[in-house]
Amino acid sequence: MQIGKRAAVGWLLRALPAAVAGAPWFTLLTDPVARVALPGVRTRGSAGGGRREYYGASDLHRLAGARTSWDGTDLGAMVPIDPPVRFGFASTPATPSLTDLVTTVRGGAP
Repeated sequence: MQIGKRAAVGWLLRALPAAVAGAPWFTLLTDPVARVALPGVRTRGSAGGGRREYYGASDLHRLAGARTSWDGTDLGAMVPIDPPVRFGFASTPATPSLTDLVTTVRGGAP
């Protein structure tokens, strides 16, 4: 994987103190922004079983390139992710990228 330039959103994320960026309460502010800036991306939601899950991003870089294979077969060049994947409560940006984040899961049975 070749890590590319930091995206504009990445510069904004880097300006936040890590304790704030990773705090579940901060997702109250980031989730509405993420929904608009990165369609399909969510920073908070249900993790099932009465649990809540929170994503706190602290950086975002575009990928400049990658070599991938499955069972020895080359998977080809990077392309935008279309249609978007849909799993859990979030998706992924269409442009291949690398995000530094903290995941917090709260609640559920002990």
